[in-house]
Formats: sequence, C-alpha cells, structure tokens
Amino acid sequence: MTRSDRAIGDATDRWFVHRGLPHAMPQYSAREDIWTRAWPFLLFVMFVELFATFGDRYDGWKQFAVFVGGLGTVVGAFVLVNVVRRRPAFRLPNSISVPELAVFVLVPALMPWFLTTHGWRESAAIVAINLFVLGVSYIVTSYGLLPAMRFGLIQSLRQLRTVVQLVARGIPLLMLITAFIFLNADMWQVAYDFKPFYFAICVGFMVFAAMMFLTLRVPREVAALARFESWDDAWATARTTDAPIVTSTAPGHWPGAPPDPELGRVELVNVGLLLTASQMVQTLLVGSCAGVFYVAFGMLAVRRDTMVEWTTGEQIDTLLAFNFGGGEIILTWEHLAVAGFIAAFSVLQFAVSSVTDEIYRNEFYDDVASDVREVLAVRAIVRREAIN
Repeated sequence: MTRSDRAIGDATDRWFVHRGLPHAMPQYSAREDIWTRAWPFLLFVMFVELFATFGDRYDGWKQFAVFVGGLGTVVGAFVLVNVVRRRPAFRLPNSISVPELAVFVLVPALMPWFLTTHGWRESAAIVAINLFVLGVSYIVTSYGLLPAMRFGLIQSLRQLRTVVQLVARGIPLLMLITAFIFLNADMWQVAYDFKPFYFAICVGFMVFAAMMFLTLRVPREVAALARFESWDDAWATARTTDAPIVTSTAPGHWPGAPPDPELGRVELVNVGLLLTASQMVQTLLVGSCAGVFYVAFGMLAVRRDTMVEWTTGEQIDTLLAFNFGGGEIILTWEHLAVAGFIAAFSVLQFAVSSVTDEIYRNEFYDDVASDVREVLAVRAIVRREAIN
C-alpha cells in the first residue's frame, strides 16, 4: 500500500466516524480507534478529579502545592508507561491498552489514600467512578453516538420544513388526547406531588419506550439498505457523498453485484443506533414543540387561584410572574411537570405513528434511510478495494 493509498484510507476512516458509523471501518480496534478518540475526554476527567480530590482540605499555597504534586504524579505515571512501551516520554499514545487505562483508573485514586485519614473510601469511590466512565466512554466512542446525534440534528435542520409539517400533522391529534389531561385537576395534583427524581424516571421510561418502537424495524431495514443490485448501483449511491475513497478514486467497473452484506452483531448494532438516533432526534424535536406549546398555553389559561384549588388549596410557589394584558402570568413547577409529561407522551405517540403510519414513514424516515444507505455503499466499496 502506497503512502497516498494509506492517506486516503485514513481519511475514509475518519469520514466513517464523522458519519456515525465507525464500525464500517475495515480494521476497527479498541486500542487504536476507540480509546485514542476517547483519550482527551479521559484526561479531562482526571484533571477534574484532581481538583475534586483536594477540595478545601488545604489552604493557599498548600493547596496549590498538593495539586501540582498530584498533577506531577499523573504525568509521571504516563511518562513511565510511555518509556515502558518504548514511546517518546511526552508523546500522546497512538495505541491505548491496559497500562494506560490502569493509570486512568488507579492513579487519581491514590491521592486521597495517602493524603487523608479515611482516604480508602474516597479511593474506592474514585475507582468505581472511573470504571463507570470507561464503560460509558467505550460505548459512546465505539458506536459513534455523538456523531450519530449530530447526524440526526443535521437531518432535522435540513428537513426543517418536513418536521414543521409533521408537527402540524401530529399536534391536532395530540390536542384531542392531551387537552383533557392538561386541563384536569388530578393531573395538576400529581404534578404538585411529583418529585423531580421520579418525574425524570417516568419521562425517561416513555422516551425509552419510544426508542424501542423505533428499533423494531431495524434488522429488516438494515439488510435492505446494505444490498445493491450491482457495483454500478453501489458506486452511483456512493458518488452522492464526499467520502475520500470515492472522490479520489475512479469508479471500479467490477462484474456482478456486491455480495450480501455480512454485518456482524456489533456492526448491525452500530447501523441500528445510527438509524434510531437520527429518528430519535426528530421525534424529540416534535415532543419538545408539544411541551413548549403546553407551557405557553398553561401560563395563559390556568390562573393562580385555579392552580391553588387544583393542587393544595394553599399558596403556591412561582418560578416566574409578571403582568400582561391586565392580568398576571405565572410559571410554576406544576406547569413544567404537566407540560413535560405531555411532551414525553407526544414523543411516544409520534414514535409509534412513525412505525405504523405509511405517510409518516414516507415523510419522516426515507431521507434518513437514504443517507445510511450511502454510508453502506461506501463501506461495500472500501471492502472491495481492500480485496484488490
């Protein structure tokens, strides 16, 4: 492989990552592709832990000296690992495995162990937190969840007119269902007693259920999106992208058709997450519109005396209050709780409609599927070029 071919391959790998489908890369490894991308975030976490560890135990220059000592310990540990791995002492690693991850987990936990009387408890907590951070970082980075969410947001902005039409289509039906819920004293009483933690659990459950509905058709959809009638069909689809291997390579006139895609379980999950994330962004946008509508509607339609009667019969706390048009406009926690509950219900309802309603599918899903098919066309070409 020439240097030019290697540069094109590296640029194409980065393109796959930016499109939210890193597992489409021909050789995707945790050491060189996952942990190296997560490493800046992990370093930031270590830096924050240094501040949190020392806190207000020391004053003035003592606190500064302890912090510098801790920072020196962390840097020294990484220098030692680089020396052992036969890398330049201060070079950022291009391959990360157990030694570097062990430094991330254990070194910050050593500080409270040596500096405080009961430091072992804080050390154990830091180890547990760092292991959790490693797990989350691996999932987010491995499956490209942040680029996938960015991809979905770009889709929503690009299809803003379609999203507005979908909101206009969905809101009337939602109004018939949710208006009775909103203007119901029992709902406001529930909202008054709703603790934020339990409210978050209920809303999160409905959003999770919506995401599960969106994933129902993923397995059969992925197989259809990754199948092409001929190599000319694959090249024509890939040519609509800016993938480096496509823009810098002449189309290959190969006989036959691409073989049936052999998507492994991890790659299938990656494609499914990309499809689901793109739709979920749009679904959350529709739900947010419903929530904002009911917050505004509640501030205008539900007066203070009515709210007091619907909740406790006592004075209520307001988050915002001002006079408008000769009357008082107030915003309370109950406004936000009821509107948030209806927004989560709207997300669930819209997700179900996008799966079962063919009109929703044509307006809401096909553009997302088309973009994913483009990425899969580039994937097929990359693998065919690798064989050559």
